[in-house]
Amino acid sequence: MTAQFLPPVPDAGDRLLSHEELEAALRDIGARRYHNLHPFHRLLHDGKLSKDQVRAWALNRYYYQAMIPVKDAAVLARLPDAQLRRIWRQRIVDHDGDHEGDGGIERWLKLAEGVGFTRDYVLSTKGILSATRFSVDAYVHFVSERSLLEAIASSLTEMFSPTIISERVAGMLKNYDFITKDTLAYFDKRLTQAPRDADFALDYVKQHARTPEQQRAAMAALTFKCNVLWTQLDALYFSYVAPGMIPPDAWQPGEGLVSEGLPAGKPAAFSGGDVPRLPRGVRLRFDEVRNKHVLLAPERTFDLDDNAVAVLKLVDGTASVSQIARTLGQTYDADPAVIEADIVVMLADLAQKRVLER
Repeated sequence: MTAQFLPPVPDAGDRLLSHEELEAALRDIGARRYHNLHPFHRLLHDGKLSKDQVRAWALNRYYYQAMIPVKDAAVLARLPDAQLRRIWRQRIVDHDGDHEGDGGIERWLKLAEGVGFTRDYVLSTKGILSATRFSVDAYVHFVSERSLLEAIASSLTEMFSPTIISERVAGMLKNYDFITKDTLAYFDKRLTQAPRDADFALDYVKQHARTPEQQRAAMAALTFKCNVLWTQLDALYFSYVAPGMIPPDAWQPGEGLVSEGLPAGKPAAFSGGDVPRLPRGVRLRFDEVRNKHVLLAPERTFDLDDNAVAVLKLVDGTASVSQIARTLGQTYDADPAVIEADIVVMLADLAQKRVLER
């Protein structure tokens, strides 16, 4: 499902393409490689994703949105002409805004809040997939390290974005009752900003790709950017839509998502009748190297004291909090009521860390 398996990129060979031929070749790349073709987007636009899967998209996509002005600043610093810098810096203003509370990043934060995340959690980027971070960072490095022509050519995915935006907004408003027009306000301005930016970048590439080698480099840069976008959706698809393809003990799809209705930072309260259980992918294990028990979770390890180990050994998905307290009371000759009062605090803390559920 990765873009590398799609048909090969048009090759200018040793012949210099005309401006019209170069534009046609660039548009052909988008027609075959742009991420509107990805199965995840088809599911998203057709209303076939769950709310948590939509939330996973909103959360992960934030990192890409937040890094766009960083990428654009790298281009801006290399533009030799004041007029070009004035044009390009508008991209940064579009995303960062002219003042606090303005700009595309702010509107994406409101989108993420609209599907149930807290602003601080989104800003922390703690919940994003490692593949999201890797692909976005690779794009920033590409723009910073490659030629100015390649950096600008990589932004030509903007040529294809109005179509996907129209599909996305119409499909999500139609198919998800938790999505509103205000939630998707980010996309309103992109319908005019993206064509403006694409026109400038396309004209720049036509004027500055003066040799067959430079034209091939521009096409390769656009292909790379399409792969960056495609890879992010690969990560979402295999992590949240097709969990059966992932070894059960290796990862927990949905890890990092804030439980719906639970404000970040507020521990989930446990009562005596609740039955705690370890989520899939989280397990108690004895670390022989350190001679102690640890709680293993996806990409994280938690050290445990003796009291926590005693409790978690009894967390089997069938015993209630009160039953666990009574068992511990018999083992340690202590009052079960006192033990229960202590362990509900510990259980709430583990639930907040997403390594315990009910």
